[in-house]
Amino acid sequence: MRRLLRRLAWLAVVLPVAAGASAWLLLRASLPQLDGTRDVAGALAPVTLERDALGTVTVTGGDRAALAFGLGFAHAQDRYFQMDLARRLAAGELAELFGSVAIGEDRRARLFRFRSVARAVVEGLAPGDRAVLDAYVRGVNAGLESLASRPWEYWLLAAVPVPWRAEDSVLVVHSMWWQLQYHDFAAEARRGALTEALERRLGRERAAAALAFLLPAGSEWDAPADPAAGAAVAVPVPGPEVWSPLRPRSATAALPAAGAAQGIGSNNWVLAGRLSASGGALVANDMHLGLDVPPVWYRARLRTRDGRYDLNGVTLAGVPALVAGSNGHIAWGFTNSYGDWLDLRWTACDPEAGTWRNLDGRDVRFTIDHARIRVKGEPRERLRILSGAEGVVFATRERGGATECRLATWVATQPGATTFGMFALETATSVEEALAVAPAVGIPQQNMVVGDRAGHIAWTVLGRIPAARGALRAAGGAWIDPAAQPRIVDPPSGRLWSANARVVTGAAAALIGDDEDATGAGYDLGARARQVRDDLEALTSPATPADMLAVQLDDSARFLAPWRTLWLDVLEGETGRRAEFRRLIAAPMPRADADSVGYALTRTAQQATVNALWSSVLAGAGLEGDAYPPPPQFAATAWQLIEARPGAWLPAGFADWRAFLLAQVDRAIGELDDRCTALATCTWGRVRAVRIAHPLSAALPFARRLLDMRVPPLPGDHVMPRVQALALGASERFAVSPGHEADGCLELPGGASGHPLSPYYRSGFADWARGRPTPFLPGPAQHKLVLQ
Repeated sequence: MRRLLRRLAWLAVVLPVAAGASAWLLLRASLPQLDGTRDVAGALAPVTLERDALGTVTVTGGDRAALAFGLGFAHAQDRYFQMDLARRLAAGELAELFGSVAIGEDRRARLFRFRSVARAVVEGLAPGDRAVLDAYVRGVNAGLESLASRPWEYWLLAAVPVPWRAEDSVLVVHSMWWQLQYHDFAAEARRGALTEALERRLGRERAAAALAFLLPAGSEWDAPADPAAGAAVAVPVPGPEVWSPLRPRSATAALPAAGAAQGIGSNNWVLAGRLSASGGALVANDMHLGLDVPPVWYRARLRTRDGRYDLNGVTLAGVPALVAGSNGHIAWGFTNSYGDWLDLRWTACDPEAGTWRNLDGRDVRFTIDHARIRVKGEPRERLRILSGAEGVVFATRERGGATECRLATWVATQPGATTFGMFALETATSVEEALAVAPAVGIPQQNMVVGDRAGHIAWTVLGRIPAARGALRAAGGAWIDPAAQPRIVDPPSGRLWSANARVVTGAAAALIGDDEDATGAGYDLGARARQVRDDLEALTSPATPADMLAVQLDDSARFLAPWRTLWLDVLEGETGRRAEFRRLIAAPMPRADADSVGYALTRTAQQATVNALWSSVLAGAGLEGDAYPPPPQFAATAWQLIEARPGAWLPAGFADWRAFLLAQVDRAIGELDDRCTALATCTWGRVRAVRIAHPLSAALPFARRLLDMRVPPLPGDHVMPRVQALALGASERFAVSPGHEADGCLELPGGASGHPLSPYYRSGFADWARGRPTPFLPGPAQHKLVLQ
């Protein structure tokens, strides 16, 4: 018996150790080969992959197709699971990996049938573009096959990776459409609900006046880059004759988490050669996206032996193109362009009979499709999709005893909206050439700034713009004449910038569109763009990439300064917790520092006030405030109300505006008490703690330290150039002058590899977090792999 117990005890120790060792060996087996020579199927000519100390890959080959093969090989070695998630997100195939928890996401994506759209895009490619894409696909599959074991995520999910196809690269682009624009459906629906509610209570004319004030097209914060744009004029506060029928009622929306993301945003700008130290244009870009592990972007250098190509910057794993960076002749960067790229409208329908009423008032039949969603470990889900010439059924409702269908149209679903026109941009040698190819580049519409070695600069919308106007603008058809694509070229100031606010006005803005109304509901508040502009104008000597990085890291609290003054005035003479609040914000608050208590308190009270005003307005309109957060522009409207303090707009339940404002301070104190042991310990970094996590770490809490980035307290906020939210921020930062890449810088919030045992898993993250410049060009090669 004693011998048996000893054996059992021995097994109890050895078996877990053996299991752990086996898991460790499997994990290590999926690390990529970095050195040597490898014979691979699909490599039509030798391709070299070199990696520097950060793991940044330099691909060298004979032509563009060879570069695509090598890049695909590297992407698969380092990021195959990330690529797989992106294609599955757009195609609505996540449940096949994750089970029923992902069915809802798949149902939403399947409505738009992106896999069918992707196949049509591939079939329509020009032969040269198709050759590059096919070479990339061969490289991806060769890279996947080169791993001694499947990528480690698939072992955890008990799944086998599916080989890459050409349509999958288009789906990865569609996943960016999804990330950058799908959320606008919710904004469109909310805006429609608000418009309907106001028109029912106020009538169309007064409702339009109220909407123009609530969702202003311009405010004192606006700073459009268009030299033809005049100073923005704020919409006056509507008087009692407009708003009295909707006397704002007392309502309180849930206060969002401090530093919560306020939509997708980015910064970019370009300085003319006469303002730069190099004499060439100087381009800076930091695209603000969700912060994940691994990062969205993949650094790479792609160069041919004959020197025709030397591309440096960021790529997107799954796509064979340089997304942003420099080709030695021009440099370019993006911010998301808000415009009329999708639409929703209600119409009478009978889903059971499969009919709907079109804009001509005729009842016509839907096209009915049945999608089958594979679900891991469960039977397939069936999804009935109803669509017609005027959109796909997005939702239904009962109204007045009849059924209505909400039809959705989206430019992204048109095959011509997604192209591989980026290949042509890679070979442009001047701003003029870049502007010539820009209208044919099919990506989610972006504000592109571009500059060349000669010092010329420009802004344009990169992405295809529908020619139609009205309810069916996004339903397909012709694109605008390329000559009409909005652009600004070589402005007298020598400066161009964008930060998701309005860039142009007038006819150019009308082409971009904003839901056919006069509001600016699709745009960000102009505070960030204005601060960028002011920083650029403040430069007194020829600018360098280091100067551009300083602007990208600018966290000065200019937007919040008037609010701090407001709270100091309102709290004068108060006692107790209010007096403590005032004392803590009385110290100078120049920046959104991670250790700043004053910024955390001021910002929390400001957000409480904006949310309370918005909630009160919606309650007066009969809408639920909690379900409709205030759009960014309403912050300017709220400040107007606080400055003017009109009686007609005072929320019910308060004797005067001072009483209302004191209540918001009390509310902020209550929120902060839930997060901190004392107000004096509520630093901004604590109140808004940033987390950068691997998508599987939530299911593996014991492995979070291994999988997630170790994030120090970070400065920044959404209303300043250094954007930082809970899980959103600069997905990259770069500054470069074309032809002077050795002087540039490029930071990413993580390394090239998606493997936690790789030395390149966290490489570069510390530089990004601390704002230290990482060289734009890769360093000396530490590893070399030849594919033949």
